[in-house]
Amino acid sequence: DRIEVFHKTREPAMKTLERVKPVIEKYERDYRIYYHVITDPENEELISKYNLPGTHFPFAVVINGRYSAKINDLKIDFVHFPLFMHGIGRHEGSWSLDALEKVLKDNSLLMEKNILPELEDEEDQHECEEQ
Repeated sequence: DRIEVFHKTREPAMKTLERVKPVIEKYERDYRIYYHVITDPENEELISKYNLPGTHFPFAVVINGRYSAKINDLKIDFVHFPLFMHGIGRHEGSWSLDALEKVLKDNSLLMEKNILPELEDEEDQHECEEQ
């Protein structure tokens, strides 16, 4: 089993990493943990393999190849910033450290497929695709 953490090296992503690291390190007996810098060219293939949004995301946690989970019928994606970073204005995700811990304890909560969340602040990206 493996946990892969993708992050940028800018302040908000590093602040997120600081809070996420102690949570996942509790599970280092059960998982091999890898950290990847999103902007490193050598990680492009992995980012593409997991259907992550290119370099247009600041943070993601991929557990055994998956980042989409269902907890109590609620779809959660461990992509973009977690709830404790809300108010940052961009790339606000819908996941919490509590949800991350639940999935690390019980991998059956992971969905079969990674389904990228749609974020409201990504209109500029869609405009480019329509032309």
